[in-house]
Amino acid sequence: MKIKGEDKVAFLTSDEVARILRVDKRTLQNYRSEAKIPYYQINKRTIRYRTEDVIKFLQNSNCSSHVKDSYYKYLRNL
Repeated sequence: MKIKGEDKVAFLTSDEVARILRVDKRTLQNYRSEAKIPYYQINKRTIRYRTEDVIKFLQNSNCSSHVKDSYYKYLRNL
């Protein structure tokens, strides 16, 4: 995760992304398989997502703007 004020790229875990998107981890796995969301596989069991990619995914999603706004606030505060 990114510490506020630093220039490093922020990465999120699968658990964090699933919670943010309000989906099951299996659904998140389907998104990866269908190339709907970019990810980085660090090793066999470790997958990370860039915060910017999660924001882009949300922007292109069909969820309500109220839900999107709350997630944007959450992601920007990381």
